[in-house]
Amino acid sequence: MGQAIRFELRISDLNQALSLSETWASHVVSLLDPDHVAPVPCTQNADHLCRQFFHDISPEDLNDDIWQTLAIKPIVATRPQIERILAFTQQLKRGDRLLIHCHAGVSRSTAVACGVLCQHGLTAQYALERVLELRPMASPNGHILRLMDEVLALNGGLQRWQRRIKSRYS
Repeated sequence: MGQAIRFELRISDLNQALSLSETWASHVVSLLDPDHVAPVPCTQNADHLCRQFFHDISPEDLNDDIWQTLAIKPIVATRPQIERILAFTQQLKRGDRLLIHCHAGVSRSTAVACGVLCQHGLTAQYALERVLELRPMASPNGHILRLMDEVLALNGGLQRWQRRIKSRYS
């Protein structure tokens, strides 16, 4: 990989994030379910914490029958939420340690990490490959990738490279 970023990045699930936020991270992006009530990661500096609340779904998923049987209202990630995350990560500098987590560390967090890496100069291909190095089980949320593509004007690059990379493993 020929591209580098200024800050260190880790992607984790919620359980790992509770520890990493106290022992390692200087900045934390928490992607939580809207009905989340368990302990949440914190930072020593409140300005170094960005929390966004949405489910790991896409707008197409809202028609699934499962949402009719659950007692919760599904919340989809929005463009303003993605813009807030990117505004938060825009100021990262050399030596900062960014932790991005969601409940499982597989979908929402990995999609956001791809966008943040592109924001800081990596191509969509390198961003996805880097995320897969950090989280081999990564399966980035397609809706979040779509929003990142839009906000960062990547012309669908993240979605396109996600399809190419997935086809390597099919």
